[in-house]
Amino acid sequence: MNRRDRWKFLDKMRRKNFLKYELKKSLLSVIICNTKLPRTYRYYAIYNYSKISRSNSLVQHKNRCIKTGRIWSVVKPTKYSRFVFRNEVAYGNLPMFKRASW
Repeated sequence: MNRRDRWKFLDKMRRKNFLKYELKKSLLSVIICNTKLPRTYRYYAIYNYSKISRSNSLVQHKNRCIKTGRIWSVVKPTKYSRFVFRNEVAYGNLPMFKRASW
């Protein structure tokens, strides 16, 4: 497995783990912020929230190209790097995008 494939695999696993823990983290944060609940519940929620790995948060993810694994100049709506994006648009593979001509 070369370097590019390894980074793509790791990125895929991180995104999968983020989806796995997203609901749990959001529910725990609501419990933590709710001042009407007893402190014991809130402390238990803080404890469980701290046990979840930081690598499972959305902020920790880089924007990576789906095809090449490149991290620089990634177009967010399509998740393609600028080179792949340019080729896909030129061949007409992406709907709603077309080459500019004037």
